[in-house]
Amino acid sequence: MKKTLGLALLALCASAWSDAAYVLILKDGSKQIAREKYQVKGKVVEFFTTTGTLRSIPLALLDVKATEELNARNFGSAMPLDWVDGNQAPPTPTPTPSVAKMVGALRSGLAPGSVSSIRPTPTPIVTFHEAKFTDSRVDQAFQQGLEAYHLYLYRTSRGTEPTYLFVEVQVNGQKEVSRALQALTTTYHVVNQDLLKKNQPERIPERLEVLLLNEAGKEAGVFRISALEAEELATGRVTPEAFFVQKVMF
Repeated sequence: MKKTLGLALLALCASAWSDAAYVLILKDGSKQIAREKYQVKGKVVEFFTTTGTLRSIPLALLDVKATEELNARNFGSAMPLDWVDGNQAPPTPTPTPSVAKMVGALRSGLAPGSVSSIRPTPTPIVTFHEAKFTDSRVDQAFQQGLEAYHLYLYRTSRGTEPTYLFVEVQVNGQKEVSRALQALTTTYHVVNQDLLKKNQPERIPERLEVLLLNEAGKEAGVFRISALEAEELATGRVTPEAFFVQKVMF
């Protein structure tokens, strides 16, 4: 019988959940983020993007069932991981500080910071692969972790090594960069602790490879994270700002 970890991941802070949006899932597996639920107009559905732009797509392309199921889950401030042993409480991260100083490293040009001299360069080895990660439950845990933090534009695969898990996330601004790093490292820490407790270390990803993309599809951060490094952010020993500056590969 599966045990449920009822409160596997706590919210970084209450305000993080005010950014909830409505997610449309298309039949090809892609997602669209809307400000609120779509409206059916004949053979099309109309919705407003989070920036207020009115868009429409053919109704035939929308996976209505998957869309309704996802938006009905309402994780609130916790993420259920159905396969995780619930005997150990998760760590409670410290509140996220401002990440304004990391902006200079994000190609956004919004504000120069102490790392503004770093010029990003392509890192082609950290990229999406057609092969999936070998452990589907671990893969699913990371997907749930992102969705619990209201990050829906992502895809996962095997990394550059069979024991590496790759995650690509589209982020919109420095707040979502911070939130993505918090979601991924906290999930990694919870998974690592649970599988060590179960004496199943072979299931733990050796590294978590992360590619953050901005809305234009350009790199906003490339990372190759170990479980020990993830623990630093997940348990609040470092801030998301410091983690970004220390671990970003570019």
